[in-house]
Amino acid sequence: MTSKYGLANESIANLSDAAVAANIDTGDVQEAMLVSLVQSLKQARGADYLRGVLQYEIDMLGSGSLHEIPRGLGHS
Repeated sequence: MTSKYGLANESIANLSDAAVAANIDTGDVQEAMLVSLVQSLKQARGADYLRGVLQYEIDMLGSGSLHEIPRGLGHS
């Protein structure tokens, strides 16, 4: 069974491969994907939900780990 993070990581790997094949900087393509995902999630779940997810991730920068645990308020 594939987890949501497994699927996301697979997508990132495919994106990175496509960037290399297109001779585009991988970091630039990942940044573009992040911006696109932010806009997509904002439309799908609303600005308040997105703000909560982003704030949680900002707060966790440097923690060195990713856990599939409930984050509260539906953020996972």
